[in-house]
Amino acid sequence: MNTVAITREKVTIRDLKEHLDLDIINEGDLEFQVKYPSIYQIGYELIGFFEVDEELNNYIHIYGRKEARYLSKFSQEERKKIFDEYFKYNFPALIATNESIIFPEMIESAKENNKTLLKSHRRTSATIREAKFFLSKRLGEEQMVDGYIFLDVMGIGVLLTGYEDAKLGVTIELLERGHRLITDNHLMMKRVAENDLEGYNRVDKTIMDSHFFLDNLKDGSKIDVTTLFGIKATRKMKRIDFLIVLEEWNEKKFYDRLGLDEVYEEFLGGKIPKLTIPVRRGRNLAIIIETAALNYRLKMMGVNSAEYFMRESQKLIKSNKKKQGDKCMNNGKVLTVKQLKNQFNLKVLLGEENLDDTVIETTSIHRPSLALAGYVENYKDAAYNGVQIFSKAEFKFLSTLPEEVRIKNLENYLQFKLPVLVLTADVEVPEYFYNMVKERNMILCRSSYKKASQMIANFNSYLETHFTPNISVHGVFLELYGFGVLLSGKSGVGKSETALELIHRGHRLIADDLVKFVKDTGGDIVGSAANLPYFMEIRGLGIIDIKTLYGLGAVRINKKLDIVIELKEQESENDYLTAVDYQNGVTEILGNNIPKMTLYISSGRNAAAMVEIAVMNLMATKLGHDPEKLYREGLKRMTEEERKVLGVEGEI
Repeated sequence: MNTVAITREKVTIRDLKEHLDLDIINEGDLEFQVKYPSIYQIGYELIGFFEVDEELNNYIHIYGRKEARYLSKFSQEERKKIFDEYFKYNFPALIATNESIIFPEMIESAKENNKTLLKSHRRTSATIREAKFFLSKRLGEEQMVDGYIFLDVMGIGVLLTGYEDAKLGVTIELLERGHRLITDNHLMMKRVAENDLEGYNRVDKTIMDSHFFLDNLKDGSKIDVTTLFGIKATRKMKRIDFLIVLEEWNEKKFYDRLGLDEVYEEFLGGKIPKLTIPVRRGRNLAIIIETAALNYRLKMMGVNSAEYFMRESQKLIKSNKKKQGDKCMNNGKVLTVKQLKNQFNLKVLLGEENLDDTVIETTSIHRPSLALAGYVENYKDAAYNGVQIFSKAEFKFLSTLPEEVRIKNLENYLQFKLPVLVLTADVEVPEYFYNMVKERNMILCRSSYKKASQMIANFNSYLETHFTPNISVHGVFLELYGFGVLLSGKSGVGKSETALELIHRGHRLIADDLVKFVKDTGGDIVGSAANLPYFMEIRGLGIIDIKTLYGLGAVRINKKLDIVIELKEQESENDYLTAVDYQNGVTEILGNNIPKMTLYISSGRNAAAMVEIAVMNLMATKLGHDPEKLYREGLKRMTEEERKVLGVEGEI
């Protein structure tokens, strides 16, 4: 980075008076030069305490309603004494707001000390804000720097530096995508507040034919941004929000994958958040920078996706440790009653405090007809201790029993470890039953289903899917054109970046990094996020929340798996194009053969498009369209000479 000397503008009291339209109560030295952009609202000075520092000697002072009310309690002599002492200090001027009282003693002391006393037409808060804004703009420290490109990306000021081969290319792509250039090698930084920096183009842009240019450092040429992309692709000034350093990929270096560590770069005494983004084949930098801008805006709204992800992960770890000792069926898999409640929107009547700690260990669902009749031997088998269903029929049967028998049978039944009792929608719970369940601190819920058979069918489908054998696969699972697509490949090949561009194109994320697949009751392989859904990990950015950044339309809970696309790096460095192996390969997942294709990446710019084409080709095949067969038939209709022109020889 090349820098030049820091500069400041000159501002006088007269400039401040004219800009804020202040009235002169006492004219002191209006040519007094203001050197600091800070404002000080007086307070301690009114009780006779004077802390001799920058605030007292160098800042513009403000006097408002609170201070006036306090001074009104004193006699004229006491006020005169306070003002005489106060006006001896070397501050530039005192501004009284429209809410304040200007005492004669104040004017008298100001005249005696040749101190400028001004009156504002605004309230105290507005006066402070306007004065601070004006002084910050005019007196902010400035510094000229080279080696940076400054852009407005989605309303966020992004400073770009680093790897020259990538910097110019990604800037042009961002301009093509509708973002705006402020400057490249003509950046002027200005400090306008304690931690606020503005950047603007130091070349005069007030002339009508003054165009914005990008310097191509390789050949010394200039790219006319205004002519190529229009005036809408440029702007003169913007607040600098964060810095992105592009760095050539280093396999041995650790890049931030969580986004928890805050790194800053210092300019003019202010700190700017810094991201280091590694550059390699297969990474769409424009998409990553756009996402970084969105994620920054989300943080400014108080939402930190990385911190939330870590908190929820720690809760999951703690919860899993708690369940490790549970002896459960189905290879130790469990389902909490809270998960069932959330899935079917059950209304909790009793035992809400137990939802997280009570687990369902079996797919069995029971209507306790025999148990209510007094036969409970089956419930000694753990397989019977599943979800219990109660409809009108169960309570009608209980009402036919003598009270003594009814209570005895219920006591025998409710002694077992039953995870949850679920009522159909139209059941009125008898008081005796409600009280017995409450005494045993059991969970009682009501469903929205009126028919027990319908509830059992839906519960059974959900439980069978949950407890079915499953497998976790490393990759990114997406929905494209209604098809479930798993992007696989070795770490760092560009799966997440390709998926991110596909999400930009309107497709939907199901899971990133670790995808959990199960075989549902219909025999299909269904994938979902293993634990925390809708988060993605991007090297350099860390953890991002796709649902929050792109909306609910960009995600879905689960999807049937239709195709696996493996991403591989192209071995030949000279081969620019991205190739697809369309051979009819398959991979086995949970006993099902899933179509598989291989996508060879040589440039990240078209990887997402090739994934879309691969999926559309699968769609065409499922509709009975065979492009390879049509191609061969077309060749057969050609003459031998025509085939030679195409380079096709031999038998077809």
